Amino acid sequence: MNPHPERIRPLPGSITIEREGDQRVLCLRGELDTAVAERFKDHQGRDPMIVDVIDAGAVSFISSTALALLVRCAEASLAASRRPVLRASSPSLERILQLSGLNGTLARPPTTPGHAETPG
Repeated sequence: MNPHPERIRPLPGSITIEREGDQRVLCLRGELDTAVAERFKDHQGRDPMIVDVIDAGAVSFISSTALALLVRCAEASLAASRRPVLRASSPSLERILQLSGLNGTLARPPTTPGHAETPG
């Protein structure tokens, strides 16, 4: 069994930490299966990352392992006196957050007058 399956086929999604000025952004894209989450942990370390923003607008699928990673990053950020903002979320992620009871746990950007929030 190959311990590095991503070397055989590309992974269906990605989880990265990007910098925007002085903010750390957790970017989630594509199909976030367990292999994608494990690859992120292998590259970043097992400790959750402290982030300021979460951008998950391009998520098409999220496994329980990837969801747990997102939640652990949010919890670590809160413990470090930061409140990460979920600035973008796909319908797939919104549905999982709603079903898991996590919908209200992440801060959302304020809505602009005249623009309604997209229902989850």
